[in-house]
Amino acid sequence: MPILWYLSSIQFSDKTLVSGVLLKKKPLISSPGNSALKNAMMIIGSYFNTTCSNTDIVVNLKDQSMKIKTDEHGGFRITFDFCTDEEVTIFEKNSSVALKTIQKYPIQFQNSESTVTIISDIDDSIMVSYTKTKIKRLLTTLFKPSHKRKVIPFTEELYKVYRDNKPRFFYVSKSESNLFPTISNFIRHHSLPEGNLFLIPYLSFWQLIKSNKDKDHKFKSICYIIENSPKQHFVLIGDDSQRDMEIYTRIANQYKSKLQSIYIRQTQNKLSSQKMQTWKILRETGIDAYYFKPEEIFSLTHKTN
Repeated sequence: MPILWYLSSIQFSDKTLVSGVLLKKKPLISSPGNSALKNAMMIIGSYFNTTCSNTDIVVNLKDQSMKIKTDEHGGFRITFDFCTDEEVTIFEKNSSVALKTIQKYPIQFQNSESTVTIISDIDDSIMVSYTKTKIKRLLTTLFKPSHKRKVIPFTEELYKVYRDNKPRFFYVSKSESNLFPTISNFIRHHSLPEGNLFLIPYLSFWQLIKSNKDKDHKFKSICYIIENSPKQHFVLIGDDSQRDMEIYTRIANQYKSKLQSIYIRQTQNKLSSQKMQTWKILRETGIDAYYFKPEEIFSLTHKTN
């Protein structure tokens, strides 16, 4: 029987976004566990799992049922034009048995009355991933279970300070949905705020080798969140290992009145002239921005309101 690799139901001001990934059967290993070997087997195995691509399903929420077809990656995404915290259920077409999910992470994310929303990158922004060094990143991803992965001290402290404002959290990353258990377990192990994860589609091994990840995934995801959160102002957190500064500059130029501040982690001790120029362009947007060093700790001298 098909199984839900992950499922989420996100409330916004006037709508509920339901999304997930459907596999043909439960994986042999679906949790990273505590050992390096089991972690590696789970991650490698995820790229050989078979998704339910182009499959008709029915999504039930409150008193509405909507039919949808999964995409080529087994993913689905559907919007209901009302806001509800009722449980979402997924069925195969012509079946009365609700599909089960294997995740331990929350499914429902309620809309917030807070005026602050934090949107954070994951790799090298909250979790040390060595994005700039491919071999080291691969070995870390495979052989370091979630509880052994290091959290970024600055971001961890920043989260703690903002918790007084009871902000809403979103995590937006170019990591594929295969890594959902690793990322969600990392967040829970380190007692970080549990926010919805916007990841790229689930990939097979060959898709991973051949696929060009959507360069606009982060930009489009952040735009969606902002446009559907009319009462909130936003704090963006990222790093300089990929394109966060360029993306956040685009966001700042498009939604300047909605942004409160931007934090960028410096991933290397020395800055290239290109990074300095990119940072200069971001600063010129006029948004309050801070470029913090690799091992820097957040302090109350940094602005949080």
